[in-house]
Amino acid sequence: MVVVTRIVSLVLALALSTGVSGEELLVEFTGTGNGLTEEFEVAGPWLLDWSITSEYESEAGIEIDLVEAVFLGHKGVVLKARYPGAGTKLFQDKGRLRFRVIANFASWRLRVSKITQEEADAMIPVRPGL
Repeated sequence: MVVVTRIVSLVLALALSTGVSGEELLVEFTGTGNGLTEEFEVAGPWLLDWSITSEYESEAGIEIDLVEAVFLGHKGVVLKARYPGAGTKLFQDKGRLRFRVIANFASWRLRVSKITQEEADAMIPVRPGL
């Protein structure tokens, strides 16, 4: 998971530094403690750029789930962490969605950005022999 996050981060950083990124910020959420974000709609590949901070690093913990906007059906666990940090995650899910955040002693920032399919394809690690 750490390797994939680093690969995605490196590719995104390279794309942004060369000015060829098709990334478009759709929505940003910030908060502390538990919360359910406002709904957002995505229609293709998108990136979640997340960061977690805390004044009490040894006590911090967070879980972020992706849920359907209307009925809150669980789509999957986005992140579980016990320490502050930051990273990016690539998604292909489409629809109206929300994040459910469960956080102890942590502040969080979630940025959802639309990217092109070409950028998404470049971020997916290729395993030898496949």
